[in-house]
Amino acid sequence: MKRDAIGSLLLEPPAALFGALSRLRLALYQKGLLKVEKAPLPTISVGNLAAGGTGKTPFVRWLASELLRKGRRPCILTRGYGRESTGTVVVSDGKGERAAVRDSGDEAQLLARALPKVPIVADANRIRGAAKAAELSLPADLFLLDDGFSHVRISREVDIVLVDATFPDAGGAFLPAGLLREPLASLSRADLIVITRTDQANPDRARALCEEHARGIPIFHATTEVLGISDRSGLDVDPVNLHPGTLVAVSGVARPEAFQKTLRDLGIQPAEWLEFPDHAKYTPFRIGRIQKALEDSGATALVTTEKDAVKLEVALSVPIFSIGIQMPVVEQNFTAEVLARLSRQVS
Repeated sequence: MKRDAIGSLLLEPPAALFGALSRLRLALYQKGLLKVEKAPLPTISVGNLAAGGTGKTPFVRWLASELLRKGRRPCILTRGYGRESTGTVVVSDGKGERAAVRDSGDEAQLLARALPKVPIVADANRIRGAAKAAELSLPADLFLLDDGFSHVRISREVDIVLVDATFPDAGGAFLPAGLLREPLASLSRADLIVITRTDQANPDRARALCEEHARGIPIFHATTEVLGISDRSGLDVDPVNLHPGTLVAVSGVARPEAFQKTLRDLGIQPAEWLEFPDHAKYTPFRIGRIQKALEDSGATALVTTEKDAVKLEVALSVPIFSIGIQMPVVEQNFTAEVLARLSRQVS
């Protein structure tokens, strides 16, 4: 038997256990045996069935900006994945104060930099995080629940679920055999579905999957939009000034191939590529790998994702250029639809 086939067989029992526990947990909430709690403010959830890689953070960034543009005041509730702190952390007060990246986590820090007027609270217990936001009277009139689909303990008025066009079924199996955290049938709980990365793959397969498991639920489409390239100071950089062979590309994201495509589309040709796990901690060993890649290749700077830049800037003194992206929905009526549903549920 081939090694990959043996590996797949070994992963089947833990995946089956994960799936059984996931279904049991959902059933306990549906039957009222586990309590669903209401947040102090109306809540919009953004989530997905898969463990990372759907473009959730760029989408939340875009949606929060859209809500601000519509006159609303979102407060983002996030787990703060990968942070060194515990409990509740006010990542941003929406007035300029931010926690350090070690206390906030990389994605929360990215959002805080990109959305300085949006309060952000990190807590694995989102109800507790919401209570802290209310206690501090943070400037908000709604909560935007980041990665909230499976966090069913907190009620929500609108459930937005993202499905990646490049990998719609997330491997078709539960963790660790695939990337699913919930069965595909859970798509039926969504109020709105957004197929992401439609610029990188034909969305037909993703749409068919959604129509199979979530018949009648509105489907929208989002693309990857590059906002620009920034240096350490936040100044814009033209990609033509990033000459071939002068950069080492570093990424610690779930889908490194998406980052690679973005660089290729920008005409950036790194001397070397380094890929690390999603939410990678840049330990002395990994920093050593990066420094060695710079020395061996003759490159003098790094190009990376915004999510990685917030951590690498603390650990390295070389020039670092980060690629800013967001995930806008193509259909012009999406935000209006979200707010209309929110209004109907609140009234």
